[in-house]
Amino acid sequence: SKVAADRPDRFLSLGHLPLQDTEAAVKEMERGVKELNLKGFQVLGTVDGHELSDPSLDPVWETAQKLDTLIFIHPNGYPQGDRLKNHYFNNVIGNPLDTTVALHHLIFDGTLEKFPHLKILASHGGGYLPSYAGRIDHAWGARPDCRGNNLKYPPSFYLKKMHFDTIVFTYEQLKYLVDVFGSDKIIMGTDYPYDMAEDDPVGHVLGTPGLNTNDIKKITGINAAKLLGIN
Repeated sequence: SKVAADRPDRFLSLGHLPLQDTEAAVKEMERGVKELNLKGFQVLGTVDGHELSDPSLDPVWETAQKLDTLIFIHPNGYPQGDRLKNHYFNNVIGNPLDTTVALHHLIFDGTLEKFPHLKILASHGGGYLPSYAGRIDHAWGARPDCRGNNLKYPPSFYLKKMHFDTIVFTYEQLKYLVDVFGSDKIIMGTDYPYDMAEDDPVGHVLGTPGLNTNDIKKITGINAAKLLGIN
């Protein structure tokens, strides 16, 4: 936060929360937003073996909604990664997989029904769920156990309220996200400075066929400014 405070023309900062202690997490979120000018908070896909949808975390999401601050989901591998030990699979497969599972729980466990204005940005294009969202709607229609927790709408309704970054590595996948979720829901990401980063994030957006000037402006800056409350 000090770096951002020293150069507000160039930087802003997100925080991390001690989610293992709900009361402490709520206090830290309030302090971060009100005193440190943090614009959001990064969370992993699980918390000490518990899903982000665990009711014990409801006060955190309630506070985030009240403060209108961003929750950025970015995993660090897949917690049950016994089959993902080789070839960097715990990152290559595990990161988007963990996001996928986390988003399913937030939707089906009713968290996003309880907190309809919670601002969520899901890394790596939202994992695998946005590409296969028809399956969750089918399950909601076909199975009673997929319609619990007072889900008033099909699961894709809640998914379409989220934001996704552009770290998907192909023009086709980025164009798909824009076509299905709208250019106002897509935020340019980098994953810098890691080896799984997008080498040319601006070029990736500019090179995606079918995006108009307005789409490009939204994805490369306007959407992030709105989401993070930047003038």
